[in-house]
Amino acid sequence: MLINRAACKKAILAVAEDTRSHKFTRVGSDTLEYLEADLLNTIKDLVRRHPSLGKTIMMESKKRKKDD
Repeated sequence: MLINRAACKKAILAVAEDTRSHKFTRVGSDTLEYLEADLLNTIKDLVRRHPSLGKTIMMESKKRKKDD
């Protein structure tokens, strides 16, 4: 498990409460599976795109600040 399921459910319901007129009260397990898969794909893409230099994976904005 990459995500904290309880924290994700809480965040989803909080966002839904702020942005929707309908109040949702539950989050389906398929939604959490989708988020888990999406996160894993994002991690794989990040590692694939990262240059094979150094030992730390950093975001582009951090790299630019470090180089300045």
